[in-house]
Amino acid sequence: MVLNVTAKTKFDIYRVLQELSKTNPLFCSELEFQFYLAWKIKELYKDQFTICIEYPLKNYEGKNRNIDLLVIDSSGGYIPIELKYKTSKFEQIWNGLTFNLKDQSANDLTKYGHIKDISRIEYFKETETNFLVGYAITITNQSRTWQKIVNTEQTDYEFSLENGITINKGIKKWHECTSDYNKKHNPSVFLKNDYFIHWQDFCNFNKPRGVFKILVTEIV
Repeated sequence: MVLNVTAKTKFDIYRVLQELSKTNPLFCSELEFQFYLAWKIKELYKDQFTICIEYPLKNYEGKNRNIDLLVIDSSGGYIPIELKYKTSKFEQIWNGLTFNLKDQSANDLTKYGHIKDISRIEYFKETETNFLVGYAITITNQSRTWQKIVNTEQTDYEFSLENGITINKGIKKWHECTSDYNKKHNPSVFLKNDYFIHWQDFCNFNKPRGVFKILVTEIV
């Protein structure tokens, strides 16, 4: 994985992810991704940063929820990180361990989840005066996540994460023909800024569903 982007702080998430892809190309779950990412940050930066797991985010859309990781620099600056790890069925032996990955969620919810994470970090930026920069990160082997949506009436059309596009600010909503479940449990999302979508390989096992791509969206 090569990510040629330079962060605006001493903390370089792209370097961390590149090193993580070498030691941990696969995870059993999103929770394991969260754990090993925090571990890698600590390994690379020692005591330069404090790491908080599941940092409380208060009153987001009237509810309290947690930010997956919060990295705090020596001056008290906040770097929130939201994570998604969504897989299609895949089996691989790596480093003596057998990974049996299941179909974790529908592809449309993977897209929705990433955009929702961007919105949460935008909210965090508004409510935390010590905010420096934030990241929404998704790793997936669901190839439809980064492919173009051709049908404009597809239920998740406005949540497209097609590689190379720019998501424009504003309200993102499901098509009117979406399920009642999505309408109730996954409401429309409002973004305050535009975001460029750039997927890259996280790991590649050269077999069906063996390409795992990563999307890092930076919120400044």
